[in-house]
Amino acid sequence: MVMAIFFTIVHTPSVIAYIIKRAKKRAPNHRMTLQLLDPLHELRILLCVHGPDNVPASINFMEISRGATPPGIVVYVADMIELTDQIAETVERGADGRTTAVKDAATVEMRDKVTNSFQEYVDEDSESITLKRTLAVSTVTNMAQDICVLADELMIALIILPFHRNQRQDGKLDMGHQGFRYVNRKVMSKISSSVLF
Repeated sequence: MVMAIFFTIVHTPSVIAYIIKRAKKRAPNHRMTLQLLDPLHELRILLCVHGPDNVPASINFMEISRGATPPGIVVYVADMIELTDQIAETVERGADGRTTAVKDAATVEMRDKVTNSFQEYVDEDSESITLKRTLAVSTVTNMAQDICVLADELMIALIILPFHRNQRQDGKLDMGHQGFRYVNRKVMSKISSSVLF
């Protein structure tokens, strides 16, 4: 009896590991890249923004990316919000655990401006664009992971990340937010989608 229990305990993990390994080989692997995208299906884009300053360039990108009317594009506009102590106090999780709401006044105002700008564009010329909103609220060290998980869940083919530096009035670039530079690099190294800055 002791020998039967011993061999059951010793061999069970290796048998399960073998079954999982075989199942992974047979499972279809969906590579989310533009090269493998079927032209008859919609293009799914995750368009990340830091704030209203990124909206004009993002709208220009949407304009040149939309294709023929039947498949069109689906654009998920994601606000990249760095989780600080002040914002953390206003974050509310939904009952399902999957939804997040930020009640910080400055963040709400910024999100409203971004939403209104994109909605104006879509209302004027929404023939082949479906616009959806989402949110990435996390610390700089975890934001890249959140963006990658969001892209996988939504089956995104193209991620657009804003550059971490901004152009000043004199035409030169400021130092920007080094945390967002870190996020951009981490997303580039982790994700299987196509990524643009």
